[in-house]
Amino acid sequence: MAITFEQRHYRHTTAFAYRILLPSLAFVVFFIGYPLVYSVWISFQDFKYGVPTGNVIWFQNFLDILTNSTVAPKFYDSLVVTGKFTVVAVIAVVVISLGIALLINERFRGNDLLKLALLLPYAIPGPVNAVMWNWIYDPTFGVLNGVLFQLGLIKDYFTITGNPDLALWGIAFAYIWKFVPYSTFLFVAGLSTIPQSVYEAAQMDRAGIWRTFRKVTLPLLLPVFQMVLVIQTIFALLMHFGLVFVLTGGGPGGATTTLAWLIYNESFTFTRFGRGAAMAIMLSLIMIVFIYLYLVVLNPEKRSAAKGA
Repeated sequence: MAITFEQRHYRHTTAFAYRILLPSLAFVVFFIGYPLVYSVWISFQDFKYGVPTGNVIWFQNFLDILTNSTVAPKFYDSLVVTGKFTVVAVIAVVVISLGIALLINERFRGNDLLKLALLLPYAIPGPVNAVMWNWIYDPTFGVLNGVLFQLGLIKDYFTITGNPDLALWGIAFAYIWKFVPYSTFLFVAGLSTIPQSVYEAAQMDRAGIWRTFRKVTLPLLLPVFQMVLVIQTIFALLMHFGLVFVLTGGGPGGATTTLAWLIYNESFTFTRFGRGAAMAIMLSLIMIVFIYLYLVVLNPEKRSAAKGA
């Protein structure tokens, strides 16, 4: 049977596409796929550095994390700390970045300068950002204490990273400062796709600012809003690690021991790699739950489809 021109063209373009994608696919398999599979595998083992183990114990690491009297309290405490940080950080980043995006979406003098200034916090590398905030929070020579003292808001210098009641929120503030720009530009990109004619129709209907935002802007911005929630939740669960490492080391008294920091300690301080991998998998499952909630529960169409199924 003769091969038509369309079939030859399809095979040629398909083969070309595979050749182009092969390096990227190899990168994903080698640097993401293999470590992921290996992490799952060692989570089923009694794997500890320097000890001749490697016995397959299946779900025992997971059971120890949830029920062991020594391990479980640390895990649940870290979940509480992680939950507090994630809720505050995500809400603050989303609200602040959306407000700034609505502001810079308007045309005014200094708009471009504001956009440029917004890039600076996110452009600073994570370790540099953490060291910078460590200097700012320094209880003896820190800029924050100096400014507050000069303004007469405090009588004596105080510590933030050494105070169990303030340490987590100091880390949260530094995190929010760095990641607001990223979400702001995502919102700005989303706002730029909304047709101006929609707002003109709302003005003709004499809709106020709040009603226009609630009935026009927010629904049309929902896909971007969902994407920002997903990205910021993943970031909040993981990207605070450098701040904890530099500023507090999980202290004082476990006040900043998040799940990411606990995984690091289990894996690289106590070299219990099997248990650390199990905790990392549980953290991944938490992310999956949040992503499902954002993409399905917050989407009316997918929510209706899920109910119908």
